[in-house]
Amino acid sequence: MRNALRRIAFGVLGTGMVVAMAVSTAPVAANAAVSARGTAAVAEMPALVWPAVHLGDHGPRVVKVQYLLNQHGIHVTVDGKFGPMTLWGVKLFQKKNGIFPSGIVGAKTWTALIVTIWKGWKGPAVAAVQWELHYVYGYHFVAVDGVFGQMTEWAVKLFQKKYHLVPDGIVGPVTWNALVVND
Repeated sequence: MRNALRRIAFGVLGTGMVVAMAVSTAPVAANAAVSARGTAAVAEMPALVWPAVHLGDHGPRVVKVQYLLNQHGIHVTVDGKFGPMTLWGVKLFQKKNGIFPSGIVGAKTWTALIVTIWKGWKGPAVAAVQWELHYVYGYHFVAVDGVFGQMTEWAVKLFQKKYHLVPDGIVGPVTWNALVVND
């Protein structure tokens, strides 16, 4: 009986120690997740609030959705207008990703659409960030060419500093969210 109580006490104490260690190292783990360039780290992501984008909308958010659909191989025209072709693309993307195909880009769809990118990346997701930085946030030295080079990295770091994010030059979920919410 005494041995059983010791095992139970050690188990509870051990669990408490693990929880205490996890809590005390949470900021380190969160930073490791951001700076590890896509490697998985055990850390809780802050709850991100994503705006809904749907048929009839127009503007920078729609541009980002269109570029990101193209990044995922669903080719739509990037014109900033959420029309029938963008609706088709969103529904197709949602079906492919196990999301109810409502055609509305909400939190689940945004989370599936975004791609973590950094210096050296190429493609429509990079163009989405460049377009946003150039046309919405005024970093006119950034070319919208789909190549994440030195100038794009510099602009991302400036943007991250402005919005009190870790200025690491990596466009992950938190930076994407800031780009979307603040446009």
